[in-house]
Amino acid sequence: MNGLIGVVEGLLGLALFLWARTLSLRYNVWTTGLRESHPNFNPPPTPEWRARNTKIMTFVFRITGVIFIFLSCIHLLTFVATKFQR
Repeated sequence: MNGLIGVVEGLLGLALFLWARTLSLRYNVWTTGLRESHPNFNPPPTPEWRARNTKIMTFVFRITGVIFIFLSCIHLLTFVATKFQR
């Protein structure tokens, strides 16, 4: 089971790391649309803040991807260690 979890976490981490820019742009478009449709809740961001939000979300997606890749390595090493121990 650790092998499967490790592979899935690794793929998820790699996808988050590689597609961080695309995901952050799509997230920014989604939140901007939500803010424009509900201006009383939260005003739409200025172009400067849109760029800053994209950079922040790219960083967050990449850090999350690295964490998943690290967890994947731990699970796969545990799987390999228990496999050879028997």
